[in-house]
Amino acid sequence: MDTDVLQTAKRKARYGHRDWVYWKDENGDEHTEVKSSSSVKKAMISVGSKGRYFVVCANNGNLMLGNWRMGITMINNTKYGI
Repeated sequence: MDTDVLQTAKRKARYGHRDWVYWKDENGDEHTEVKSSSSVKKAMISVGSKGRYFVVCANNGNLMLGNWRMGITMINNTKYGI
């Protein structure tokens, strides 16, 4: 079941044509931000090395499960504009 925060992120991703990052911290609070190296880093630190976060894909709003290794790759890719 999608929460209001996740539905908003999906809508913004679909119609704004930008990827978004969605995660829940250790207190259960939900967060969303436009995908950037700083937002991915925040999500990674918030959920920890064993936790999971989601990338809401642009143009279709599908969720892509993110883990620690994927986050490191996304942060490194921003150096090359990917």
